[in-house]
Amino acid sequence: MGSKASSSVKVKVTASLDPELVKAIDEFLKEFKTRSRSQLIEDVLRRWHKEQKKREIESQIEEYYLSLSNEEQEEDRQWSKIAAQSAHGLWEE
Repeated sequence: MGSKASSSVKVKVTASLDPELVKAIDEFLKEFKTRSRSQLIEDVLRRWHKEQKKREIESQIEEYYLSLSNEEQEEDRQWSKIAAQSAHGLWEE
């Protein structure tokens, strides 16, 4: 899941976790004998980070569209309609 650059140099981090959570992690890892707690936590954090970046982009897109004037919104609707009709024409051929 990670790149070679991110996996070549690691930073050791210590965290205190609820014992039940550690137990759940260990039970999950029993199914995947090649994985470690560290790898699982890194994978989960990497997915979380990716999701945060995705949400930030979505928020920026939403902010952009909410900032459009009524005229700009109407123009955008018209361009969307033209694009949809063009795509439909291509798919029907």
